[in-house]
Amino acid sequence: MRRWARLLPLVAAAACSSLDEGEAGVVGLEIQVPELLQTLEVGEQAQLSARALDADGETVDATILWSASSAALSVDPTGLVTGLAQGSGDVQASVGTLTSARVAFSVLAPADTIIIVGDSVFVIPVLADPPLAATLAVRLESRSLPGPVSARPVIYQITRPAAGTVPVVQLTGGVQSDTLMTGSDGTATVGLSLVAGQAAPDTAIVEVRANRTRGSVVPGSGQRFIVLFQ
Repeated sequence: MRRWARLLPLVAAAACSSLDEGEAGVVGLEIQVPELLQTLEVGEQAQLSARALDADGETVDATILWSASSAALSVDPTGLVTGLAQGSGDVQASVGTLTSARVAFSVLAPADTIIIVGDSVFVIPVLADPPLAATLAVRLESRSLPGPVSARPVIYQITRPAAGTVPVVQLTGGVQSDTLMTGSDGTATVGLSLVAGQAAPDTAIVEVRANRTRGSVVPGSGQRFIVLFQ
């Protein structure tokens, strides 16, 4: 179900008397923005909605125009915003000479793939002193805007062995699942180690995945790291 999260106030650029005759009585514009939709990747879209209001707060049948302030994004006559290029900009609705407050957007490079960096299979000596950890690393990349994709979440999750009452392996920080942000080089790294005092399993498996800002899965998600304890 779509949730609407923001109500933006009217900014009056001129007196209402300057409105076209067919739009007389409009004194305000209400823009509704679906929650968490003000960050887009290139190619992604967000649907805005607006209505013209009279002095009693009732909807007025008036033509609402949309405009975008930056080449980073576009908006069509229905209020559908599309990310076009990396950058930022804002969108505004208007009726005659009345304009709404601006809705700001950030447009990011698309996360087109997730790649394992280095090894995907590790062998950890069980009797090593001090205990050793496997370092697991992936990188998010954009192919349409070639280069690393920074400041995006990557999820690491131990899928084997099941945690049970007392986990026997853990990620950095003592957790079974962790969400890490990619750095400026597009990488996100985590360690996997035995839990102190627990018997080592034969094998541990860690799955990694990432989502784009609108929720679609980044290609390459679901890859696995395999850690053998010997």
